[in-house]
Amino acid sequence: DWQLLHIPEEVVKAKISWADAYVRIVADDNLRSLSEIDPARMTERSKLIRPLMDPMIDSDRWILTYYPTDAMAQEAGMSLSSLRDFYFESVLVDYKKMERELKSLEKIMDQGSDIHVVGRMTDLRVNIKGRLAQACFGERNIPDGECFLAPVTDGVNGEVYFELPTLAYGHEVSGIHLEFRDGRVINAKAEKGEEALLKMLETDPGARTLGEFAIGANFKINRGMLNTLFDEKIGGTIHMALGRAYKEKRGGGENESAIHWDIVKDMRTPGSVLTIDGVEVLKEGKLLI
Repeated sequence: DWQLLHIPEEVVKAKISWADAYVRIVADDNLRSLSEIDPARMTERSKLIRPLMDPMIDSDRWILTYYPTDAMAQEAGMSLSSLRDFYFESVLVDYKKMERELKSLEKIMDQGSDIHVVGRMTDLRVNIKGRLAQACFGERNIPDGECFLAPVTDGVNGEVYFELPTLAYGHEVSGIHLEFRDGRVINAKAEKGEEALLKMLETDPGARTLGEFAIGANFKINRGMLNTLFDEKIGGTIHMALGRAYKEKRGGGENESAIHWDIVKDMRTPGSVLTIDGVEVLKEGKLLI
């Protein structure tokens, strides 16, 4: 426990202040390496390390991508050669075109007050009045393609079901169903990995509140990978992050937490609709902008 929770603050701070910019290329050889560790212990570590990393995360001096590995291919149910093809197809896109399209969506979200999401086991309202959205088109994530904002902290009500599985400290969690009242999760269930889900929600008070709501818009990514960086960009999906909101003017909010956990909902299914102030913006996986 001492080793897990001991963070050499002076080393972390020195590294962050020393670097002019950060390029992170993740090449995992085992995405389940933390699966035998109690999620509660990992959340305790997150509480300690998050404040030290905030200056880097809140800056504009970083970019993140993944390098295709056997472990990543295995999680996605693909061969390594197929993953490589998929990877380059999803990252080598026309980012200028993506920017133009997402700037249009950004403007719609900027001017909106109420998001209403209807779909499988889902009827959710999200208050976004006064929030500014952030279009993402290859400056921080590779691959990219989303437009996000932070909901009004107490302005999320209803229920939502997330079709895509995700990982929580190496534990697979799938079939997540959340119920919100006045911005907080009041009921949570999962078809698989429910214990890990509940441990994540117990991290701190802010873990039960949404720090992000986003629309995925990279239509070269058309399937789940069990990799958040890719899955949250799938064209025609939405995702929500439990926990910390970003602090920038665009996309930012007030919610504080040691976690920022993205979960993806598939809006490509029949009957799925997202409206902003009553106007259809996303319907059965198609952006109507």
